[in-house]
Order: sequence, then structure tokens, then C-alpha cells
Amino acid sequence: MSMGKTLFWAGAILIGAALLAPGLPGDGDAPVARTPVPARPAAPAPIPTARAGNGSAGQTISRAEDGHFYAEAQVNGARIRFLVDTGASLVALTPEDARRAGIAIGDVTGRAQGAGGEVAFAPVTIDRLAIGPLEARDVRGAVADRLPVSLLGQSFLQRVGSVEMRGDTMILR
Repeated sequence: MSMGKTLFWAGAILIGAALLAPGLPGDGDAPVARTPVPARPAAPAPIPTARAGNGSAGQTISRAEDGHFYAEAQVNGARIRFLVDTGASLVALTPEDARRAGIAIGDVTGRAQGAGGEVAFAPVTIDRLAIGPLEARDVRGAVADRLPVSLLGQSFLQRVGSVEMRGDTMILR
């Protein structure tokens, strides 16, 4: 499957995820805050594992020959290759990658229609996702049929302190 179709399916998943999870950051027109804002002054501090990065440790990713960035990650201990997709709301796994990571695929509750046909997906929670020193727990995601490569979306990337591009290098910190 071509990269164009991959990006198409990523968009389809993004639309489906928006329909299933209206409370995700980025929903609506309001800007997304990078740090939690307590509802009341006495609210407890955020849990340290809520962020993937500490702002100083980082992971460098080089641009591939096809022009995209791919990250090797550990998902629940299984090594999985992701296409970094800053436009995707969620981390999206292929069914094969989800099985390798021991993720139970529940009922397919989402569908999106596109030029290439319909794509079905099941919402999941990823217990642990790590790229180098960056780690996040309880990451929202989806398992999508007919997805040629797993996608690293905002449900992980928003937990990273910064995503920086320098020429052919992406730096997650």
C-alpha cells in the first residue's frame, strides 16, 4: 500500500477517533494546553508518568528515504515500528502489532469512509509505550483493519515535552 493510502487511512482513523472520543485534547477550537491546569487550587499535582519526556532526555529520529519519520518503540515490551504522524489524534496499531504487544482487540465500534473504502477500528488502551527514554502509560489508541503500518499519533506525542524538526531530524524531548 502506498504512503498516500497510509496517510488517507490515518485521516480516516482521526475522523473516527474524533467521533468516538469527543473529550480528547484538540477537540473543538480551543487551544490545547501542554501542562495540566488544576480545576481547583487544592487539586493534587499531576502523576509523574503523565508525561513521556522530562524535557532533557530525548530521542532523535532520522528521516527515512521515503521522506517520513519512523520510530522503533516498545509497546508492552514488544518492538513495533511506527510512522510518526503528528496529524493523527491517536496511536493506531495494525492488528498484527496489537497482537504482538498482547493487546486484546475488542469490538469494532468505529468506522470511517474514504476513497479507498471503509476502515473499521476498535478503541484500545496501551499499557506502556516507550521510545528510547520517553515512556507513557495508559495511552489511548485504536486498532485499525487494513492499516499497513502502525501510526504514532498525538495521544503519545502530546505527552512529550517537545517535538522538534531540524532538517532531516526529528527530536522528541
